[in-house]
Amino acid sequence: MRMGYEALIDKSVEMGALEARLVPPKEIVFDARSFLKCRFGCNRWGKYWTCPPNLELTREYFMDAFQKYEQSIFIKVPDPKLGQEIAVAIEKEAMLSHGCTFAFAMAMCIQCEECAFPDPCRYPHLARPSMDGYGVDIGKTLEPLGFRVEFDKKGEFLPVWYVMVLLD
Repeated sequence: MRMGYEALIDKSVEMGALEARLVPPKEIVFDARSFLKCRFGCNRWGKYWTCPPNLELTREYFMDAFQKYEQSIFIKVPDPKLGQEIAVAIEKEAMLSHGCTFAFAMAMCIQCEECAFPDPCRYPHLARPSMDGYGVDIGKTLEPLGFRVEFDKKGEFLPVWYVMVLLD
């Protein structure tokens, strides 16, 4: 492990994360059904720049880049806006202080109350794609960490979200 990754975890918690953990990329579970769930189970489909089918980076291109990452941090947060803020901040910290030139955050983008789509993104420097939009099975990835994706009786997410920062 590169020196300083523990400092990124500490910074995540200082910023308001409930927990954060290092996860080797080989332990991140991909499943094409996550994309199907995204398509047929999410009301964001086609309405946001950071969600399918509006992601300009294909899944194949993403997977090619993903193979080059050496480490990741999964961050548990109480709300998605805070998650996006922490993920982007940790990405930038990793790049500036830890030499991770290609650090990359993945978080459900909720920078705007309503996405500008199809007009240009108002905050392209802050917008990041969701993990499930690229096929990450968040539940199966989190299980071995002791993290859980939980739903209420209506099938709605309980107020815990997860973001990830890929580190090179």
